[in-house]
Amino acid sequence: MPYLKGLYDLKIGQRRLFWILALVLLLIILWRPWEQGRTSSDDDSWLKNIGEVKADLTLRGICYVRDLGGRTQWILWADEGRLYEAKDLMDLKGVKIKFFLTGGGQLLSTGDSGVYRINRDEMSLKGNVEVRSESGTRLYSKSLYFSQKKRLIWTKDNVIIRGNGLTMRGKGLEYDLRSGRLTVTNQTSVFPGNGELNL
Repeated sequence: MPYLKGLYDLKIGQRRLFWILALVLLLIILWRPWEQGRTSSDDDSWLKNIGEVKADLTLRGICYVRDLGGRTQWILWADEGRLYEAKDLMDLKGVKIKFFLTGGGQLLSTGDSGVYRINRDEMSLKGNVEVRSESGTRLYSKSLYFSQKKRLIWTKDNVIIRGNGLTMRGKGLEYDLRSGRLTVTNQTSVFPGNGELNL
């Protein structure tokens, strides 16, 4: 009889353990998408409604220089900027950024608006984005992103690149600031430089 009681208690213990493990697994499954959704909303949808949130500080005529190891990496100018300390970012209007390339030379990027994520040291430009090199090459797109950590400029939008008497169209690009290597992800056409400029 004591043997049967012990066996009965063991089965009840196993059932409880089974239900506890099932409950923990269910909570993990439910928690993960919620956590991912929360991160996504913190980053992206919040920016869509940025005009509805009161800025901690509004600045006009901004000039910010980013030095690293005694060398200027880039200079940012903006007509206006709104700082959101809780999000550690600055929303910018009328943006111009000069990038200093590792091997010498400069790139000048302009856009209607932008966001500077201070803690990540990342920037984005939106609206009428243009990048000009010292050689006269021009790049046009609707958006452009930059990461200081990766030393990379990229976009997934349509791009037009004009230089050396040719115009190249594509969708998406990456430009490595260290090596100076430009990769157009999906090149669609190359034609003489006097073609129409339509994104």
